Amino acid sequence: MCWNSNSNNANMLRDMPTRAKRASSSWFKRWFGSGNAKPQQPQDSFLADRRSTKEGVKDLLSLHRGERGAFGLAAVVLLTVTAWLGYQQWFLPPAPIDLGPMTVEVQAFVTEEQQYASSKKETRIAADLQPFDPNALDQAGWIALGLSERQAAGIMRYVDRGGRFRSKADVAKMYSIQPDQFAQLEPFILLPDSAAPRSRERENKQWPTHERWESSDSSDRRYAERKEAVVVEVNTADTLLLAEVRGIGPAFARGIVKYREKLGGYVSLDQLSEVFVLKDKPDAVAKLKDQLVLDPLMVRRININTCSEEELSSHPYMWKKWSIARAIIAYRTLHGTFATVEGVKACLVVDEELYRKLAPYLTVGE
Repeated sequence: MCWNSNSNNANMLRDMPTRAKRASSSWFKRWFGSGNAKPQQPQDSFLADRRSTKEGVKDLLSLHRGERGAFGLAAVVLLTVTAWLGYQQWFLPPAPIDLGPMTVEVQAFVTEEQQYASSKKETRIAADLQPFDPNALDQAGWIALGLSERQAAGIMRYVDRGGRFRSKADVAKMYSIQPDQFAQLEPFILLPDSAAPRSRERENKQWPTHERWESSDSSDRRYAERKEAVVVEVNTADTLLLAEVRGIGPAFARGIVKYREKLGGYVSLDQLSEVFVLKDKPDAVAKLKDQLVLDPLMVRRININTCSEEELSSHPYMWKKWSIARAIIAYRTLHGTFATVEGVKACLVVDEELYRKLAPYLTVGE
């Protein structure tokens, strides 16, 4: 019996290292996990990512004391500025506008228009008309026919600058004479209805042959006579009259008249350089300036208070500028009619160069 007990004790002592090893291995696995870790499930990965996202947002929104103070100060400043702008916009009464200068301009414009309207009413053709030659009348003669002093002065400026009437059609082209007035004067004008075309046929003239040219004396040679120097008013002259100017042929005359009709009339002789056939001929333009004059009163103007977008944009200085014409019409619709031509400068799209070129062709009256 004693032997068996001793034998059991010896076995226990012999197995003690193995037991201790197993116990330590079980404790290590319980606290640190097994060496063969199980693969992580997708649900566990989603929860881990969600947890890290929440923690990142919390870290981003967490502010220390100084940052919270700066944020609060910025919010107060923003609210103060917003309140001030709202008060300025909705509650503060607008500053009074001095309408004195504008009132003076409007009154001057109304006075001028009334004078012009009264002058038009007074232009009644005389009842006892007699046949007359318009080239032989002076200013008093035109007034005796029933025209106003302003109309007669415009005609005399045309005559004094070299203009002459060759047909009734030339009289009808005068801007100073109204169509109804011309209808009453036409039967008494001692001129043909239209100018006879100039004949270009040679009157039984034969050019000398080569032998006749060599044998003939130099004194018998005939050269084309040079045009005499004449002064022509460019805003009322037709192509035939312009062709009489030295240096102007049929092509130049047609180009000058065509561009004049598009412009509404020339306000400066420098505009001749804008004519298509004269753009690359500065020397020819310089010579023509000495033989041409112009009357700015003959210029046809556009009423910016009644014109349409198409009418305004059709002017050569507004070509390919539909947006500017549209802006001017929109400004007129929003703010009312223009009191003066200079009012178009209130449109930001109208720069100083465009206004300088376009202003002579604009009006705010009839």
